[in-house]
Amino acid sequence: MSINHVLSGSLPAPLLLAGCFLTANSLTQTAQLRGEKILALPDSPSPASSPAPGDAPTEQDLRSYSGDWLFHVRTTSCHGDIFDNGTYTITSRVFLPLLYGVCVVLIASTRHVRQSAGKPCEAEGSEATAANEREEGEGKRLWHVDFARICAVMCVIFEHCGGETYTHRNVGFGLWWALPYLYITSGMASMISKSSFGGYIFRLFAVFAAGVSANLFADVLKHRDWLHDFGNTIFQMFFVVMLLIMAPLAEPLRQALRSRQTNCKASGFTIAFAIFWGAVSAVGLASFVRGYTGDSPDIVTQTFEGEEVSRWIKLYAPILRHTPIILVHVGGTLFLGLLSTIVCHPENTGLVGWVMLLFSYLQMVIVPWDQDSFAHLVNLNIVGMLTFHWPLAGSAEIAAAVKAYWPFLLMFLCLDSMPDMWGRCDVHSPYSTWERFRMFLGELILVVCFLVGAFAPSDPKKITAWLGHWSLYAYCFHVMWYRLLGSPYGAIVTFAGIPIFWACSQRTAPAS
Repeated sequence: MSINHVLSGSLPAPLLLAGCFLTANSLTQTAQLRGEKILALPDSPSPASSPAPGDAPTEQDLRSYSGDWLFHVRTTSCHGDIFDNGTYTITSRVFLPLLYGVCVVLIASTRHVRQSAGKPCEAEGSEATAANEREEGEGKRLWHVDFARICAVMCVIFEHCGGETYTHRNVGFGLWWALPYLYITSGMASMISKSSFGGYIFRLFAVFAAGVSANLFADVLKHRDWLHDFGNTIFQMFFVVMLLIMAPLAEPLRQALRSRQTNCKASGFTIAFAIFWGAVSAVGLASFVRGYTGDSPDIVTQTFEGEEVSRWIKLYAPILRHTPIILVHVGGTLFLGLLSTIVCHPENTGLVGWVMLLFSYLQMVIVPWDQDSFAHLVNLNIVGMLTFHWPLAGSAEIAAAVKAYWPFLLMFLCLDSMPDMWGRCDVHSPYSTWERFRMFLGELILVVCFLVGAFAPSDPKKITAWLGHWSLYAYCFHVMWYRLLGSPYGAIVTFAGIPIFWACSQRTAPAS
């Protein structure tokens, strides 16, 4: 059975969505796993603890509402250390290989062609051709990519310069789109770039050096012990470190996607790297299934918990415990992408992105672990690369529906947003399966809307050109200003650069 038949079954989409809601909620209601006693609630709240009318409810007050699974939550604070279905459970260790196998089968089935088509694999389909044409000419510029990058940097400034409450309460759905859009647009940019691989790496190193130097300047002036905590000096520039690491890892996929424009036959280079990433993800999957799930301290974590190690490394060392599942998450995504360039028929290229989104988001819901968003965001970077060249199937229809009925979409996102929840719940996932489903459903909806071009603004005044330059400056220097001036003046000085960049653009603009 081909993927076309699987994805075009007789069940209507609303019934499938309702089934997902009920399944996720039932998993939460019936869970009797580790952590239940920590989140156990008193049988009845004390009358003395009830808030006075008009007072903000306390965390205990919010927990007393947890029986209301629609308007309230069990996870009032996201810490990410307790889950109703952690990586250690049999459910997770069975589900992950099953998910991986299903996704491989779905990608492999894209080689099938409808009998009505009957055309050999000679060139890319019309959707891929449209993707290549989108970037040509001023009138076809991808404005939503420019706006997303600029607005995502603004959200990062809010978070890093004293406005943590905005992200901790998911104001403006920021947790659902700011970092995902930043990673996706970076993946798209790598496909748009016409420069060589070496030139791309050189530019990344230049940006990294500028940002780290600015942070170091502030640390020296403020007498911070940066020698023993250099990770905090790098800080926001770790995003660029990720791009530097992903550039060589994803280069085979980038070249394979580009070669598909003229030749459907995969090169030996592509096949070799597909085998490599398939083997890497298989080793990680085998280790995970055998019990190396990252839930108990190991020699790696204990090594990084010594007194001589910086607190930055101590904070993120637990991620290393989950190396097997990271290899499955990231290596598996690279393998699926490379496999698709080998087997996928041009008319089915739009299905590949959907499978890769399915692979990443179901892991976030069913197989959670603390700070799993780092691997997930890397996956979105890869998805951004692939869907730029191979747009999602049904993109035009989804974009048209969103543009026509966006008020209803907004109301659904408001209902889904869980305002009782506090914290970086994108990084430290909620406790229950139901709440993780809601959390990442909102993100998935906004990611899909972005990928299909449903949020398509225009730029008649051509402001994104110079605002794009400001956003690069702001990303590199906002932490420096915050450490020197504090809140709110660090953010104010950073945003004060906007009129300066506008003035510079006016001086260099050609006369009308």
